[in-house]
Amino acid sequence: MNSADYQQLFFSTIQRAPGQPADDYEAVLGASGIPAGYKPYVVPDCATMPFHAMTQQIGTDGRIAGRIFLPASGPDENGYYTHPFSPLKDGPTPGSLVWEWRDLGIGQPVADPCGSAGGEGGEGGGTGLTEAQVQAMIDAAIAPMQEQLAGLDGRVYALEAAASQPFHAHGAVNLPIVVESLTSMRAKGDIDVDVKPGTAMPPPETGGGDEISGAKLLFWLRRRNDDDEAEG
Repeated sequence: MNSADYQQLFFSTIQRAPGQPADDYEAVLGASGIPAGYKPYVVPDCATMPFHAMTQQIGTDGRIAGRIFLPASGPDENGYYTHPFSPLKDGPTPGSLVWEWRDLGIGQPVADPCGSAGGEGGEGGGTGLTEAQVQAMIDAAIAPMQEQLAGLDGRVYALEAAASQPFHAHGAVNLPIVVESLTSMRAKGDIDVDVKPGTAMPPPETGGGDEISGAKLLFWLRRRNDDDEAEG
């Protein structure tokens, strides 16, 4: 089939003729059974596509655009195997429409997947990818991303598992003990330590000699502070 054959198929399908009023084109095309255009890189297929792969433009909201697509011998710059035709033109009065069949001259030559190509003839069908092949390419492109996501899931699980374990501070602590009064003393300063997983263990006892009572220790610290101030 060439474009003239598709013209005859189109008008016999919608039961209209070129030049007749087309103000009701949305209802006519909507009831025609001509399917919406196929996705990019889908090669026209006679076995699965009705009307010799002729389609029409239908928006995602179901709006009929009034544009017919014939199958093409190859993809356009966006990957569509279509050649657009306009079935509408302005009528004799402002705002009116009439039916027509006008080649918009975009895309590759018309090629009937069930027979001969458009134009002056020749072999049709062209070469390209089937819908299953396109889906396989998409799956192959997504597979590495899925593997990366799986790796991230493992790392997140490891972090969560580590965070649920106890931690302890590890490192030297050297804080001055400041006597605030005869009954109060406290350690002041910053602690610079590393946090490591595990349970904190008390250090071994390193002191020796007799135990010093709290009162004696306060007295000794107070006396030491007085000596430091005297030397200053």
